[in-house]
Amino acid sequence: MQEADVKTLTLNRGANGLGFNIRGGKDQPHVPQDTGIFVTKIRETGAAAQDGTLQEGDKILELNGQSMEDINHNEAVHLFLNAGDEVTLKLWSGAEDKLLAKDRQETLGEASKLDYTKISLAVGAVVGLSIIVFYFRKDIGEGVKNFSSKLGLKKF
Repeated sequence: MQEADVKTLTLNRGANGLGFNIRGGKDQPHVPQDTGIFVTKIRETGAAAQDGTLQEGDKILELNGQSMEDINHNEAVHLFLNAGDEVTLKLWSGAEDKLLAKDRQETLGEASKLDYTKISLAVGAVVGLSIIVFYFRKDIGEGVKNFSSKLGLKKF
Protein backbone atom coordinates (compact mmCIF):
# COMPACT_ATOMS: atom_id res chain seq x y z
CA MET A 1 0.00 0.00 0.00
CA GLN A 2 1.37 3.40 -0.98
CA GLU A 3 0.72 6.61 0.95
CA ALA A 4 -0.98 8.15 -2.09
CA ASP A 5 -3.59 5.38 -1.89
CA VAL A 6 -4.53 6.20 1.72
CA LYS A 7 -7.30 8.76 2.14
CA THR A 8 -9.21 10.20 5.06
CA LEU A 9 -12.74 11.50 4.76
CA THR A 10 -15.52 12.59 7.04
CA LEU A 11 -19.14 11.77 6.29
CA ASN A 12 -22.27 13.07 7.99
CA ARG A 13 -24.76 10.26 8.39
CA GLY A 14 -27.84 12.40 7.61
CA ALA A 15 -31.38 11.14 6.98
CA ASN A 16 -30.26 8.58 4.35
CA GLY A 17 -27.40 7.15 6.36
CA LEU A 18 -23.79 6.67 5.33
CA GLY A 19 -24.92 4.90 2.17
CA PHE A 20 -22.57 1.98 1.65
CA ASN A 21 -22.30 -1.75 2.31
CA ILE A 22 -19.29 -3.61 3.68
CA ARG A 23 -17.97 -7.15 3.50
CA GLY A 24 -15.02 -8.92 5.06
CA GLY A 25 -13.60 -9.52 8.49
CA LYS A 26 -11.39 -12.19 9.97
CA ASP A 27 -14.34 -14.58 10.18
CA GLN A 28 -15.38 -14.14 6.52
CA PRO A 29 -12.63 -12.65 4.32
CA HIS A 30 -13.83 -10.82 1.22
CA VAL A 31 -10.43 -10.92 -0.53
CA PRO A 32 -8.07 -13.92 -0.38
CA GLN A 33 -5.24 -13.50 2.14
CA ASP A 34 -6.81 -10.31 3.64
CA THR A 35 -9.26 -10.13 6.52
CA GLY A 36 -9.96 -6.40 6.20
CA ILE A 37 -13.29 -4.62 5.76
CA PHE A 38 -14.11 -3.63 2.17
CA VAL A 39 -16.73 -1.36 0.62
CA THR A 40 -18.86 -3.47 -1.73
CA LYS A 41 -21.66 -1.10 -2.67
CA ILE A 42 -22.30 2.64 -2.69
CA ARG A 43 -25.99 3.51 -2.45
CA GLU A 44 -27.01 6.52 -4.57
CA THR A 45 -28.88 8.33 -1.81
CA GLY A 46 -26.36 8.11 1.02
CA ALA A 47 -23.64 10.42 2.30
CA ALA A 48 -20.86 8.40 0.58
CA ALA A 49 -22.38 8.92 -2.89
CA GLN A 50 -22.83 12.64 -2.27
CA ASP A 51 -19.21 13.01 -1.14
CA GLY A 52 -17.83 10.88 -4.01
CA THR A 53 -14.53 9.92 -2.34
CA LEU A 54 -15.43 6.45 -1.11
CA GLN A 55 -15.56 3.83 -3.89
CA GLU A 56 -16.47 0.17 -4.18
CA GLY A 57 -13.33 -1.88 -3.53
CA ASP A 58 -11.87 0.54 -0.98
CA LYS A 59 -10.58 -1.03 2.24
CA ILE A 60 -11.58 0.69 5.45
CA LEU A 61 -8.52 0.92 7.67
CA GLU A 62 -9.97 3.01 10.53
CA LEU A 63 -13.37 4.20 11.72
CA ASN A 64 -13.23 7.29 13.96
CA GLY A 65 -9.59 6.48 14.75
CA GLN A 66 -10.25 2.85 15.64
CA SER A 67 -8.49 0.17 13.60
CA MET A 68 -10.72 -2.01 11.43
CA GLU A 69 -7.99 -4.63 11.04
CA ASP A 70 -8.30 -8.09 12.59
CA ILE A 71 -11.98 -7.81 13.57
CA ASN A 72 -15.01 -9.96 12.79
CA HIS A 73 -17.62 -8.78 10.31
CA ASN A 74 -20.29 -8.35 12.99
CA GLU A 75 -17.89 -6.24 15.08
CA ALA A 76 -17.37 -3.96 12.06
CA VAL A 77 -21.14 -3.61 11.54
CA HIS A 78 -21.59 -2.82 15.25
CA LEU A 79 -18.87 -0.15 15.10
CA PHE A 80 -20.54 1.51 12.10
CA LEU A 81 -23.99 1.44 13.68
CA ASN A 82 -22.64 3.09 16.83
CA ALA A 83 -20.20 5.51 15.17
CA GLY A 84 -22.38 8.61 15.58
CA ASP A 85 -23.61 11.16 13.07
CA GLU A 86 -20.16 12.32 11.97
CA VAL A 87 -17.94 9.46 10.81
CA THR A 88 -14.26 9.76 9.90
CA LEU A 89 -12.84 7.00 7.72
CA LYS A 90 -9.26 6.20 6.85
CA LEU A 91 -9.24 4.06 3.75
CA TRP A 92 -7.02 2.39 1.21
CA SER A 93 -8.37 3.51 -2.13
CA GLY A 94 -8.72 0.71 -4.71
CA ALA A 95 -7.38 -1.92 -2.34
CA GLU A 96 -9.54 -4.79 -3.57
CA ASP A 97 -8.34 -4.51 -7.18
CA LYS A 98 -4.72 -4.11 -6.09
CA LEU A 99 -4.83 -7.09 -3.75
CA LEU A 100 -6.55 -9.30 -6.33
CA ALA A 101 -4.01 -8.26 -8.99
CA LYS A 102 -1.17 -9.12 -6.61
CA ASP A 103 -2.78 -12.48 -5.85
CA ARG A 104 -3.13 -13.21 -9.61
CA GLN A 105 0.49 -12.17 -10.21
CA GLU A 106 1.73 -14.43 -7.41
CA THR A 107 -0.36 -17.30 -8.76
CA LEU A 108 1.01 -16.76 -12.28
CA GLY A 109 4.52 -16.51 -10.86
CA GLU A 110 4.14 -19.89 -9.19
CA ALA A 111 2.73 -21.36 -12.40
CA SER A 112 5.62 -20.02 -14.47
CA LYS A 113 8.12 -21.50 -12.01
CA LEU A 114 6.46 -24.86 -12.56
CA ASP A 115 6.54 -24.37 -16.33
CA TYR A 116 10.27 -23.57 -16.25
CA THR A 117 10.87 -26.70 -14.21
CA LYS A 118 8.91 -28.82 -16.66
CA ILE A 119 10.70 -27.26 -19.62
CA SER A 120 14.11 -27.81 -18.00
CA LEU A 121 13.29 -31.46 -17.35
CA ALA A 122 12.04 -31.94 -20.91
CA VAL A 123 15.13 -30.31 -22.43
CA GLY A 124 17.38 -32.40 -20.20
CA ALA A 125 15.60 -35.58 -21.27
CA VAL A 126 15.89 -34.70 -24.97
CA VAL A 127 19.59 -33.87 -24.66
CA GLY A 128 20.21 -37.08 -22.73
CA LEU A 129 18.39 -39.19 -25.30
CA SER A 130 20.23 -37.45 -28.13
CA ILE A 131 23.58 -38.33 -26.58
CA ILE A 132 22.53 -41.95 -26.08
CA VAL A 133 21.21 -42.26 -29.65
CA PHE A 134 24.37 -40.65 -31.07
CA TYR A 135 26.58 -43.04 -29.09
CA PHE A 136 24.67 -46.13 -30.21
CA ARG A 137 24.38 -44.84 -33.75
CA LYS A 138 28.17 -44.62 -33.87
CA ASP A 139 28.43 -48.23 -32.67
CA ILE A 140 25.76 -49.31 -35.14
CA GLY A 141 27.64 -47.55 -37.93
CA GLU A 142 30.87 -49.38 -37.03
CA GLY A 143 28.97 -52.65 -36.88
CA VAL A 144 27.46 -52.08 -40.32
CA LYS A 145 30.93 -51.23 -41.77
CA ASN A 146 32.40 -54.41 -40.29
CA PHE A 147 29.51 -56.48 -41.59
CA SER A 148 29.80 -54.84 -45.04
CA SER A 149 33.53 -55.57 -45.27
CA LYS A 150 32.91 -59.22 -44.34
CA LEU A 151 30.45 -59.41 -47.22
CA GLY A 152 33.04 -57.93 -49.53
CA LEU A 153 31.31 -54.62 -50.01
CA LYS A 154 33.78 -51.77 -50.34
CA LYS A 155 31.61 -48.86 -49.29
CA PHE A 156 28.43 -48.62 -47.43
